[in-house]
Amino acid sequence: MVLGAKVFFSIGGHDEKPTYRRLMRTDAGADLVLDRAGYPALFTDYEGLRALPDGTLGREYVRELDARGIHPRELSRLTDIAYEDCEFSPEHAYVRDRVREAHDLYHTLTGYGVDVAGEAGVLAFTFAQTGNKGWAMLVLLNTLSGLTTGRLDGVRNALKGYRRGRRARFLPAVHDWDRLLRTPLEDARAELGIAPMDPYRPIELGELFRNASA
Repeated sequence: MVLGAKVFFSIGGHDEKPTYRRLMRTDAGADLVLDRAGYPALFTDYEGLRALPDGTLGREYVRELDARGIHPRELSRLTDIAYEDCEFSPEHAYVRDRVREAHDLYHTLTGYGVDVAGEAGVLAFTFAQTGNKGWAMLVLLNTLSGLTTGRLDGVRNALKGYRRGRRARFLPAVHDWDRLLRTPLEDARAELGIAPMDPYRPIELGELFRNASA
């Protein structure tokens, strides 16, 4: 994870200006930046999320975290280590962290899995939202790796994910996540303008390794 964060930074992930400018164009986004407002306590209260009714955004989000063995706080800690030698303005760091901390929630909202093709979709969605060229480079690397399997699922997901990201509300400027986490997932998607995901066949990492060793 530390190496991955350094790679992301080196390929353009430090380019937070497009996200910052888009935040500052809205009253809600500008208030978030100026106040350095974080996500609500429920966002990282995993026991509280587990106690929410089935089918709510928050319950489905933590269900996916548990199933994948993902711990966003630990991921944030490791990426902070990766950025120790990098200089960020307070605004830059705020925008960076706000997008980073929501990555796994974007998986739940978009419906994409953490397989190679699923990551292509959510990375492209994030690029469409933020304009950060680091995400675009990750999409490129991801889809190229997927193509080694002879399948186009990652390319299709990337194109569709980008379109979905362009049409959705600007998620970094959304402030009422406490309410949305308690909202039924499909209702939250509709409110945020996130179009339904087209079904796809996952590309698992093992498939890449088999092709690399063939």
